[in-house]
Amino acid sequence: CGGAEDSGCSGDGDENVDEDLDGHSTCDGDCNDSDPDIHPGADEECNGEDDDCDGEVDDGLPMQDYYPDGDGDGFGYEGSTAVEDCEAPAGHADNDGDCDDGDASIHPGASEECNGEDDDCDGQVDDGLPMTWYYPDADGDGYGSSAGGVRDCAPPPGYVADDTDCDDSEGTVNPG
Repeated sequence: CGGAEDSGCSGDGDENVDEDLDGHSTCDGDCNDSDPDIHPGADEECNGEDDDCDGEVDDGLPMQDYYPDGDGDGFGYEGSTAVEDCEAPAGHADNDGDCDDGDASIHPGASEECNGEDDDCDGQVDDGLPMTWYYPDADGDGYGSSAGGVRDCAPPPGYVADDTDCDDSEGTVNPG
């Protein structure tokens, strides 16, 4: 034990007693003599403790970056600060590709929906969806004016797919 006068390991005190019965006393280097899983030579586990009493916590274990995942969809928020650990802390994921961490339906690989959102986090809104021309229907008769059309995956409010109205200011004047 490095000398009885330095360590207090005189051979007749409590430091020589193996309290947790793991085969190691405090004098033998057991850094936690109340836990039989912690002693010199123990396997290091990912638990935030120094299991092998070498002065290092979780040493020798593979470490990885984990990112906050506020919506629980398995994707961390892009641009967030990583936490390095040997396993994911609660509320964290092993990637940072989520562009909207407040909505679990929006994340990399999600299906794109016609909703004006970037559902799959690829930087494009409503991409890959069939787009159609829609035309303003100012008089609400179901026929739109060919001026001011927009291309979208669904008609915006006040727009229709038909552009054949010759007088969009009068509801009773239309091709029908």
